[in-house]
Parts: sequence; C-alpha cells; structure tokens
Amino acid sequence: EMAAALPCLIFAASLMLASIKSSTASRMAKPGCQETCGNLTIPYPFGIGEGCFREGFDVSCENNSVYRHNSSSRIKIYNISLLGGQARVTTLIASKCFNETGGWAWLNTGKFFTISTKANKLTAVGCNTLAFLGGFNEHRVGAGCFSMCADRRSVDESGQCSGMGCCQTSIAPNLNFSNVTFDDRFDNSEVSGFNPCSYAFVAEQDWFRFEASYLEDNKLKEKFKDGVPTLLDWVAGNEYCNEAVKNMSTYAWKKDAKVGNSLPSFGFTSSYLCIHLKLFLCS
Repeated sequence: EMAAALPCLIFAASLMLASIKSSTASRMAKPGCQETCGNLTIPYPFGIGEGCFREGFDVSCENNSVYRHNSSSRIKIYNISLLGGQARVTTLIASKCFNETGGWAWLNTGKFFTISTKANKLTAVGCNTLAFLGGFNEHRVGAGCFSMCADRRSVDESGQCSGMGCCQTSIAPNLNFSNVTFDDRFDNSEVSGFNPCSYAFVAEQDWFRFEASYLEDNKLKEKFKDGVPTLLDWVAGNEYCNEAVKNMSTYAWKKDAKVGNSLPSFGFTSSYLCIHLKLFLCS
C-alpha cells in the first residue's frame, strides 16, 4: 500500500511545483501593488505601500533599491526566496582602530526574521583581535573568535580564516537581534604598522574569502562600504496547514507545516504549498 502511494506523492509534488511556477510567474505582488523595484521582484507577503504587505514585511523602493521598512534601516534587500523562506540583505561592518574608540554593528531583524545559522558565520579580520556576537533568541546567547598575528609574515595567505589575520565561528540559531563588538583588552597598537584596524561582521560564510591586503589601512571597509551579504530566514505567520487552507486569499507560513492533522510533513513552508498538497495528494 505504501509502495503504491509513493509514486502518487511524487507525482503530486511535481504537479504542485508546476502549478506554483505557473501561478506565481504571472503575479507575485498583491493586485494593484508595485511588483518590482530595480531588478528585484517583490513577492507578497513583502510589499510596498499601505495594504500591499503582511505585518512586518513592508519594504521601500528608493533609487531602484529595496530596503526593509526604508533606507534609514540600512538593511538593503537584494534577493527574496519565496519558496525557500529566505532573504539576502546587507548588514553593517563593525570596526575598531588602534587610535579610535571601538565601533559596533547591530541588527534587529524583527518579529518574523532570524539570522540563518546554517548560512552565516561571525567573521573577524585583524591581528590581536577578539570579536563577539551577542544576541537573543529565546535566550541571551553569544559567540566569539580570536585572531592573532604578531607580524606581517605570520598572516595566513591561503585565503582561509584560520585565526592568523582572520577567524570565523558559528552563531546560535534563531537570532532576531544581534550586536557585534570587540574586546577592548585586545587592540591594534602593536601591529598598527601593517594592521591599524580590526573588523567584524555576520555574513554568508561561502561569500567571504580572506585577503591579507584587508589588514592594510581601511581597505576592507572601503571595499564593502555598503555592507556585507547576510542570509535571513523568515516566516510570515504561525498557522498550520489545516488552519491556513481555510483562507485561500492569503499566504500563511510555517516551517515543517502539516496538512491537516494526519498527513505527513514534507518540509514545505507555506500554506500556498499546503493548499496545493491538499488538492493533489491522493487518497
């Protein structure tokens, strides 16, 4: 019986994805709402303007760029994955120079966004540098990494963050607020001749490749003056599918959602998918 049901489930999934592609290709935004900004499509639950977005998903279009809320947030969005429930945004770099007060960078993701723990790392660039990421999920959590290089010759030239000019560490899951800071007991005064400043940020680990030249002057901050790419996970609600399918006019998202109370979870994330599963699953 299970063997007979399996091909049907596969077929159902194929039909479901085909249906999603065809229906979402024609219209992504709510009717009457701006659908694109620059080269980015804005899918609901995101939206520009009153009545065009779900709570917490308002964005603005300024100079052909998309920002969470508006440009004062300094969180630029450059990719939105509707089916994946993820968004790539730019976040700020914290910096500390030997002759200046230590800087910091914070990110408040809001109610429905969290920093992806799988995709991102806390990265610190500098010698004699100890950087921390503090944050909140259901608890107060933190992580840190230490980079040490006594002179220019001891900097790792391989491009890796090995602790010799650059270090990385994993971050806690489900962070909705984070703050990147430095330990003031470690500074660049003894290495200022080749590394006057240290930097730290939360960014996609596969994006960053360390270069020894980033230690010089203010080169890293100048190269990434608009920020670094960070991947956020998002959900647009907390209904299970058996509740979400009652309202065909809205999207309601929950990870590992279930159709009804008896059918299995397929790891899909939206009631839109739940609706199609309900239509296509064989009895």
